[in-house]
Amino acid sequence: MRVGVFLIILHSQFLGHQGTDLARRSGVSRATVIRILGGKDERYSVSNLQAVLSALGMKMDLMAIPAKGFKDSIATQKAKRLIALTQGNVALESQAVPATSAQEHLEATKARIVSSSRKLWAS
Repeated sequence: MRVGVFLIILHSQFLGHQGTDLARRSGVSRATVIRILGGKDERYSVSNLQAVLSALGMKMDLMAIPAKGFKDSIATQKAKRLIALTQGNVALESQAVPATSAQEHLEATKARIVSSSRKLWAS
């Protein structure tokens, strides 16, 4: 569960709001309120999230991430996922990899991902 969703749930519980009450106050369906408060299903719109937050007396601020930082973040996620897959196949060998070597491997994998001709966000 993400920290933001956890804070929404805590705030909701502190105010004593139930799903039905929040749905009525926010104008969002009860099912969507439950999805938002459940924190596991992220299939809801930003406008619905903002409506629920507003009903709780909270607000959400969006900010742009510079393109370089965004690319680096996506490449890091992909590199970690790829490394985890390969380490899962050679579990015993990965135990002997020093932290500096693992970081170098992560950086090299990120560089290959960013320089690839495939779209960065493709699977």
